Amino acid sequence: MTAGRASAAAQTVSCQPRASERETFRQPHTNPESGIMGTFTSPRSYTHAMEKRVISASEALTLIEREESHFWDHKSFRSKGAVIQKIAVALANSDGGEFIVGIEDSGKDAAGLDRWRGFNNIEEATIVLEALARDVNPPAPFSVEFLSVDGNEERGLACLVGIRKSESIHFTADHKVFVRRAAATLPISGQAVTDLTLAKGARSYEDQLLADYDKDDLAAEEELEFFLQGLSPSTSPAEFIRKQRLIDRNSGAARVSAGILYAESPPAVVPKRCAVKVARYNTKEQNPRREHLAATPLTIEGPARRVIDETISTVTSLIESVSVLQTSGEMAPVKYPPEVLKEIIVNAVIHRDYNVSDDILVYVFDNRVEVRSPGVLPGNMTLTNLLLERFSRNPTIVRLLNKYPDPPNKDIGEGLRTVVAKMAEAKLQSPKFAIEGNYFVVNLGHTPLARPHEIVMDYLSNHDEITNVIARDLTGIPSENSMKDVFYALRKAGKLEMVPGKRGNKSAWRKVITGEYKVELEAPSGDVTGDPINQPQESSPIGEIARRSLKRLKPRRAVTGPARNHPCECGSGLKRKRCCGLSEA
Repeated sequence: MTAGRASAAAQTVSCQPRASERETFRQPHTNPESGIMGTFTSPRSYTHAMEKRVISASEALTLIEREESHFWDHKSFRSKGAVIQKIAVALANSDGGEFIVGIEDSGKDAAGLDRWRGFNNIEEATIVLEALARDVNPPAPFSVEFLSVDGNEERGLACLVGIRKSESIHFTADHKVFVRRAAATLPISGQAVTDLTLAKGARSYEDQLLADYDKDDLAAEEELEFFLQGLSPSTSPAEFIRKQRLIDRNSGAARVSAGILYAESPPAVVPKRCAVKVARYNTKEQNPRREHLAATPLTIEGPARRVIDETISTVTSLIESVSVLQTSGEMAPVKYPPEVLKEIIVNAVIHRDYNVSDDILVYVFDNRVEVRSPGVLPGNMTLTNLLLERFSRNPTIVRLLNKYPDPPNKDIGEGLRTVVAKMAEAKLQSPKFAIEGNYFVVNLGHTPLARPHEIVMDYLSNHDEITNVIARDLTGIPSENSMKDVFYALRKAGKLEMVPGKRGNKSAWRKVITGEYKVELEAPSGDVTGDPINQPQESSPIGEIARRSLKRLKPRRAVTGPARNHPCECGSGLKRKRCCGLSEA
């Protein structure tokens, strides 16, 4: 590659190029979304104002080392127009993002700054501009910036392209549709294109303008200053606000997304309730009452990043204050995988419907955590395809939150799948998702993944007996009768028997005693009416259990044949003791 002719100072390259570079490129037809000025005259004519600036070597390395993601990709300066079309279409059809042309993949021949291999001049980048404004149909809304590295101008100009999410479906020149999924660009067709078309029809409330919050208020926010400190290449507040379309160019009014992301107190500038409320209920009931409240619910508000961090911290501390019975018989604090709480709370903040005037509600119960996010599922999302598809109701909030150095939504599209996987790893049952009224509800139960039968037998490995109440606490089964069915199934399998002498609300179950231990529990010569206390017993724990159990035994009539409480085999539908069993009484 020949030496680049990049300028050593930041400048704006306008549409009227130098005499030696009169071939320019213009937009094929009018598209208000694109933000491109000019009209198409020939394949190599362009009159769109572009920015050109010099960045430091450290900023260049940050761009080079940035991992490919849902919102970011890099391409070689040798990339053909079809490659540029593909990534531009995918980003515009998804949540928007950026890609840079002029950075090579890492390998043996390219590492560090050696991966920066840009164009010799802007004219050489015409292939990128043609792909964006002529070949993509309709043209994607994009911005272009040419970057050179201070002291390394010979490495050439890299073309940084920003793509905004569009309300249209975009196609490549060969009429193919692509979308972005995590760090992959994937083709879609048929019904998937139809679903995307329908989903694109809804305009997000995040784009609405705020009446009493303008560009000057936004530029002065501390959170925006904090955010820009970690952004590469470095950008001024005014420049960032303009490039990201966070304000109306004519009136200067800021958009809802800007207030949610950067305002010190979003509820003060957004005309809707948009905080998070956290409450602790000392109950397991599905419909708690006011007296179950452990304390006054806590309200958390602020920029989206801080709201997420503070909510996770608050909910985690409340959960750890709850203790549950373990199969060992000990009480221990409730624990969820940290990724689970984070993903559920992040999902609620970035995907809620901000047009619904209500707060996100997080309830911590004795046996579960409920997160209620305002708004039903957006676009083509349903409870059925929730773990398979993705759609962003608030693409600007999602995209800009992902630009933080350590973004809370790092793994775009993997959130709920991560929740299910981590719950399984922790041997807890999967969360339950539901639509209740105008809320999307996630229920995180602290219920072991093991089957109730296994949990009961595990508990009895450390204890002599188990009651219905204890079993329901361990298994999460709410119904007393449903828990009895588990006991009956284990009795039928020959695993459990009822503890003699315990009936009614004191009834309990124990493991079936077999072998030598069963002999110890039997009365001598089959007589259970003698004095069991004076019968010889081994001086062992089992012997002592036998003495206590025999003391409570009462003579029972032996019943042969089918159980008297089972349905009669004659087919009458009555219990045997009320039918054919009467003749045996």
